[in-house]
Amino acid sequence: MSNGFAKCPKCEYGYNPPHVRTCEHCGASLRRRDAPILIILLGLTVLGMVGMGTFFMRGQQGSIDPRQRSVTRPAGNGEIKPSVNSVQSGMPIVGGGQLKDAGVQIYRQYIDVPSVPKGVFNYGGSTTFATLRSPTVLKTIEAAFPQFKLRYTEPPAGKVGSSKGIEMLIEGQLSFAQSSRGLKAQELAKAKLKGYTLEEIPVAIDGIALYVNPQVINGRLKGLTLTQVSDIFTCKVRNWKDFGGPDLKIIPITRDRHAGGTADFFFEHILQKRSFGATVRDVRDTTEGIRTVANTSGAISYATASEVINQKTILPLGIAREKGQDFIRPCGDTTCSTVNARAFADASYPITRRLFIVIKRDRKLDEQAGIAYANLMLSDEGQASVRQAGFIPLR
Repeated sequence: MSNGFAKCPKCEYGYNPPHVRTCEHCGASLRRRDAPILIILLGLTVLGMVGMGTFFMRGQQGSIDPRQRSVTRPAGNGEIKPSVNSVQSGMPIVGGGQLKDAGVQIYRQYIDVPSVPKGVFNYGGSTTFATLRSPTVLKTIEAAFPQFKLRYTEPPAGKVGSSKGIEMLIEGQLSFAQSSRGLKAQELAKAKLKGYTLEEIPVAIDGIALYVNPQVINGRLKGLTLTQVSDIFTCKVRNWKDFGGPDLKIIPITRDRHAGGTADFFFEHILQKRSFGATVRDVRDTTEGIRTVANTSGAISYATASEVINQKTILPLGIAREKGQDFIRPCGDTTCSTVNARAFADASYPITRRLFIVIKRDRKLDEQAGIAYANLMLSDEGQASVRQAGFIPLR
């Protein structure tokens, strides 16, 4: 740290002005590194007599650090090992060192998470996170921290999604954002111009499901390869009969990739940055997409698997990476009432990605709120909520 203060021994966070003896982020005591030489000499004499006692006492203090209450600790140097390899290979992955630098640790229960601020905090962004914004999850967090009020906030105009949420975060309309894709260079640059940085914290793994109008499914159509999916959404192929399906016009439906993280991911990693075809229809959100596919003969769309399961008016498709490989369904059972957690976790399902909390590194209350929320989601209790919401825990 600056101004003669050593780094915070607990969270290694922030800078503090002169004469402040506690960390502004976690409240831990700070130690000066510019003590007068005379004090240092006297201290060395004393240490010669009580050094071993001091060492023992410090070891005992470390044993009651709240972070030690976590059931699952990071391996080795503190890195959180990813559970799967995402198809989004070009996406920057946040390692354990970066999590530590951001003040993110691993705790057992919500109540164990320190430095949860007081106030009302706007958050929003990715529609993929809808199940993690459920009243059940929010009430559990509120029960642990009544002073930490989370308020989901949609944009005043336009379409919802990861990109819009990050934009609102940069403009100061949100305290932190939820994103189904990694940060882009232009977003980092915009934040830098405003005097702060953005950081992405991964909290879950998700699978993207392709789903169709029930009329598309017949005895011969078992699923699609990634190449066939790309051919559909670039409008290279326009009839289901070309894939062994019925003689039915293909109606591809997508969300705006400039607003939604899922659509942007789909554009970059499934279409390989080839443009959506001219006849692809655009919808505002997943709810409208499911409704449109259900009511449109020959329609197909995609969404996070947790939003597709338990839908009775549409049918999810199996996906294969290449021709000749088995089609893997996004559903975990024959009735599609659960996600295919095993296939998402071991990456046998072809389309998986990570979900992020995007925090504003401004050394102010917004950053504290974002770090607290990331800590909550990465705690054992938070990762249980991740699983219940239809995602795969990161740890």
